[in-house]
Amino acid sequence: MGFYALNGSSVAVFTEKQTKERICDAFEQIRAENPDRKILIILDNFSSHTCEYTRERAAELGIELVFLPVGSPHLNPIEPLWKSLKWELSPITVDSTDEFCSLVRDHFQQLTTKVSFAAAWIDRFSNIQKLS
Repeated sequence: MGFYALNGSSVAVFTEKQTKERICDAFEQIRAENPDRKILIILDNFSSHTCEYTRERAAELGIELVFLPVGSPHLNPIEPLWKSLKWELSPITVDSTDEFCSLVRDHFQQLTTKVSFAAAWIDRFSNIQKLS
């Protein structure tokens, strides 16, 4: 699970399962890494993302959640980043889960320094806000 911060600290979280509790643990980690920032997280409609427990914990942490329409991953600015990460890491072989997680985390941090992955998203949605 990843949080792509456009102005703050990006966070990569590894969980065995995407339960509501693990999602909320990730929210807590994101908040800890971005204590004084406004946080908006874009999510799909997976049940652990949309349940009341998750929504309430996000509100307690001051995190705004935005849920994408079903079948709309192209609207999520983190998707091009994941595509690039997979492309870069696909030829690399690792010996352990820890080594793999470290490799993913390091590449994720490097890629999230680039706003270019979200450029089209920013342009598209900032123009919508200007129309309102």
